[in-house]
Amino acid sequence: MTTKLIPQPFIDELLTRCDIVELIDGYIPLKKRGNSYLACCPFHSEKTPSFNVIAKKQFYHCFGCGASGNAISFNMQYLNQSFIEAVEALAARVGMQVPPKKNHDVTKQALDLYQTLEKVSQFYQKSLKNESIPIDYLKKRGLNGVIAKKYQLGYAPTGWHILENNLKSLRKELIASGMLILKDNSGTYDRYRHRIMFPIHDRRGRIIGFGGRAIDSDQQPKYLNSPETSIFQKGRELYGLYQTIQSNKNPEFIVVVEGYLDVISLAQYGIPHVVAALGTAISSYHIQILSKYTRKIVFCFDGDKAGQEAAWRALENSLPHLSDDLDVNFVLLPEKHDPDSFVRAEGQKQFLNYVNQSRSLSEFFLNTMSEGINLQQLAGKNQFMLAVKPYFQRIPNGPFRQLLLNELSRLTHIENHRIDEIMQASNDKGLNINKQAVIANRLERTPSRLVIAILLQHPELYQDSHELINDVELDEVEQAILPQLIKKISQTPHSTTAVLIETWREHAYFGLLNSLAFWDHQIPEDQLHKEFVDILNFLKKQALEKKINEYIAKLRKQGLTDGEKLFLQNLLKERHCENS
Repeated sequence: MTTKLIPQPFIDELLTRCDIVELIDGYIPLKKRGNSYLACCPFHSEKTPSFNVIAKKQFYHCFGCGASGNAISFNMQYLNQSFIEAVEALAARVGMQVPPKKNHDVTKQALDLYQTLEKVSQFYQKSLKNESIPIDYLKKRGLNGVIAKKYQLGYAPTGWHILENNLKSLRKELIASGMLILKDNSGTYDRYRHRIMFPIHDRRGRIIGFGGRAIDSDQQPKYLNSPETSIFQKGRELYGLYQTIQSNKNPEFIVVVEGYLDVISLAQYGIPHVVAALGTAISSYHIQILSKYTRKIVFCFDGDKAGQEAAWRALENSLPHLSDDLDVNFVLLPEKHDPDSFVRAEGQKQFLNYVNQSRSLSEFFLNTMSEGINLQQLAGKNQFMLAVKPYFQRIPNGPFRQLLLNELSRLTHIENHRIDEIMQASNDKGLNINKQAVIANRLERTPSRLVIAILLQHPELYQDSHELINDVELDEVEQAILPQLIKKISQTPHSTTAVLIETWREHAYFGLLNSLAFWDHQIPEDQLHKEFVDILNFLKKQALEKKINEYIAKLRKQGLTDGEKLFLQNLLKERHCENS
């Protein structure tokens, strides 16, 4: 596990030295309000600030999307850093030296790949400048040198060993990155030959792979992506996302297209917020990523049958993420046009008109589902409802679901509550998921949970109550957490909430503890110590009563040994003393 590569005491000291308010304020302007600092959340689009940072806890939490954590978590989420990268960046910030890791293999391999691919990109860019054929090809596609430079376009020359011969010292790394293909007899050859090269960047701007576009019409395949590696998983990346967020961290909308050239062509025409999947369908994961940066996603696909199918797949994967914070719209271009050809033929203004007049997800969904069905007939209504049902059940509870219910009622002339019954009947699978999510987000207020939450948020209270804490018995999950929590507090008495939670980063309880760290326990600050002691006394009495009842039940059923009778007498005396 990555966290075990760095000693825990070092991480504790690092989090103690880091000021999370200063760290986050360097990226997002924070405004002080009472004991906390407030901002619009950087992890999802919102108009009303719900992102809170508390200096005392050295912790942040968004009441809108649930994002929470300490300084390490912030770097990992906001800067898309790995755990080790986040620790190293924070250590450099506060002047600490990260101790030697137990295992450098994974990090070193990733670093080698980043450096190798950067050098490969430089070679391809240089090759493009020296070759007339690829330059002429890009000019015919309407692309100029400025946009080619911005997206670092390059050219893989014709020949089987051009890249290999120019980067001989990196042969091993080139094989590992997939830029060289290893033959059976241990020889190698270049993966890309006579292709326009599109570097693929991660959200930090590092090159993680390539897409190669055929120049000649008889070249197959038309597009060729580099293979997946430890730093490149096609299904988790979006081409153009780095350039999009560099242009605007939270654009009004992001357009999703199908091809690399679509992205670049639209950018050249002054529409910079455009991304494309890497030869795969737009996935649910992609929707989640995009929703962190914008409140509106516009899918724009070719006007042919394949484009319509791609749009429908995008719709299906959008359903679980629909909310009042995210609009999903669709543009279907005229037949025989893709975004690249359309913007070159019609210009920026006409393309933006299409975007502004794009169909909402509900309109696109209902029009497609009702196509060819007579909703004036009972059989047609039944057919329509059965077709809609599996999609409807994937939509989370909320305003959008209710609005869609209203629209279904308008189309079918069936009352809302009857449609709701039809959608829930005989198949609760989708609904169960939503119910569990609601339960997970609304933590029940129990004495056991209060103990953990208060200790996390106010570890200083342990000093005056540690003897009492040792006598309590909590509910199953909280009891599993308590021993390690009080051990951590006793070992590091001045720990912040951030330090305490970090201990559980790779544990199943990490999510729960993050929630409890910002949980509103509803106890006023001036009454906190008294209430905490009262809760502990209640739990102590509860544990005592449980033991007494267990022994009495055993006495009635099978009798007690002399030792057990003596122990029961002592428990009864203890109860008497507690109550007197």
